[in-house]
Amino acid sequence: MAKFKEAVLTRKGIALLAKAQAEHKSITFTGAVTGNGDYEDGEDISSRTSLKSEQQTFAPTLIRRQNETNVYVHFTITNYQEGDALEHGYYVTEIGLIANDPDEGEILYGIAIGEPGKCDYLPAYDSLLPAVIGVDFLIEVGNADQVNIVTDLSAYATHEEVEESKTLTDDTTEQKYRLGIDNGLIYIQEVEGNE
Repeated sequence: MAKFKEAVLTRKGIALLAKAQAEHKSITFTGAVTGNGDYEDGEDISSRTSLKSEQQTFAPTLIRRQNETNVYVHFTITNYQEGDALEHGYYVTEIGLIANDPDEGEILYGIAIGEPGKCDYLPAYDSLLPAVIGVDFLIEVGNADQVNIVTDLSAYATHEEVEESKTLTDDTTEQKYRLGIDNGLIYIQEVEGNE
């Protein structure tokens, strides 16, 4: 399991938070970014306006206001999203949260840096099953009147897509098989009525 240092608000994130509090406006979070940039001990990451080596962008999948000052956001890092396959694997060493500033557009609101040697590796997509890494972010929003998280519902799989992703096809015979788990045991079952 990966280990990250405490997330830090960027200067632009702090400015957006102050603006939201002073003007009683909302904060809208629009996504998360991952990268594989390297950081030195003591480096001022609050001055970052982007990740050092951005690799992918993701939509939040779960949003919950914890209390008056914190919002919990969950998103899933994957090597396959909406037909876009990751071609080269990387260690996820930096994660950022994106917010919309009404004056500047999208900004890097907060950033978390992985502990050296304790970061997860996201492999290239192998055309079988996607690799996924779940990420939980606890975000400081102060006493902003309202927090909005914009999610792209196309990031969610339909029931049919989930069922289709469990189906494998034999390269030689083109016979279809269903991949599943029953009571902790993985199984492969021939699908009847192959077309």
